[in-house]
Amino acid sequence: MKKIFKTIFYIYFPIIVLSYILNLNSTIEDQIFVSIIAALLLNLANLFVALIFFNLSINRSNQLFMLLNLGGMGVRVFFLLLGFSLVLIFLEIDKYAFILVFLILYIISIYAEIKFFYKEDKKKRE
Repeated sequence: MKKIFKTIFYIYFPIIVLSYILNLNSTIEDQIFVSIIAALLLNLANLFVALIFFNLSINRSNQLFMLLNLGGMGVRVFFLLLGFSLVLIFLEIDKYAFILVFLILYIISIYAEIKFFYKEDKKKRE
């Protein structure tokens, strides 16, 4: 579990720091900075919920494991869509920057999630 938090830190922390520095130097506007932070928070919430579901199902039966992880994926995507829509409707952000950063971070977080699940499964089988 420590490794996944380290991976998350190495992925998300530089993005936050870089966007903050660029915002301080007035390289990017405040709207773009808020867009990046909103996309980061949505993806972080999604990743943490995935890890919670995985840890709840790790020593359970195969049926419960599949229900929590695959069913949980459907629930997570629904709430991501809901959060995504709410951010686009109610926040005054740069929509294109938000969508781009969200998609890039979503792909990275899905990759990290799959890699973590694979390593944990491999440990368990040994």
